[in-house]
Amino acid sequence: MRMLSILRKRHLHTIVSTQIIKPSSPTPPHLKTYNLSVYDQIIPSTFTPMLLFYPNTGICYDFHDQMLDLKNSLSHTLTKYYPFAGRHAKSAPTFVDCNDHGTDFIEAYTDSTLLKFFQNTQNEDLDNLFPYDRTWNYSNRTGHDLQSDNVIPLAIKVTRFQCNGLAVAVSLSHKIADAYSLIRFITD
Repeated sequence: MRMLSILRKRHLHTIVSTQIIKPSSPTPPHLKTYNLSVYDQIIPSTFTPMLLFYPNTGICYDFHDQMLDLKNSLSHTLTKYYPFAGRHAKSAPTFVDCNDHGTDFIEAYTDSTLLKFFQNTQNEDLDNLFPYDRTWNYSNRTGHDLQSDNVIPLAIKVTRFQCNGLAVAVSLSHKIADAYSLIRFITD
């Protein structure tokens, strides 16, 4: 009986789409290089995670329209936070190349309601909500970025629940910004 209750707690988590969102306007030439401080150069490559939950408020929004709004908002916000749309070296980074290559935006779906998710959640369930499992110590378990010597500093994953609630997970390279900067970014 214990095994059946464990099996019922597992939820189907499906990636619907993955795309790159680029800034809505190009970074000016004089801002193309963002130099990292000596401290930022020597700290380990970690990601600052943030997870936000939005319950279904009863107002019917089309999920497709919500995603378009989020993507447009992200595109406009990246113009203010131009290093987040750039790249930095995996090993021994000294600067961020603010090349406007964009950030990963992942859409996912889970067959659980938000309420059931909170009632039955375990730590590994929360990891599934983050892009590429990017939590504090990112070990590249999914193989993402293995082909490149560069790091995409920002990744966002939006998971829709069966009840139309949402989870928005953001992972930002700690070499580029701290938690306060991440909060400001999300607020903007």
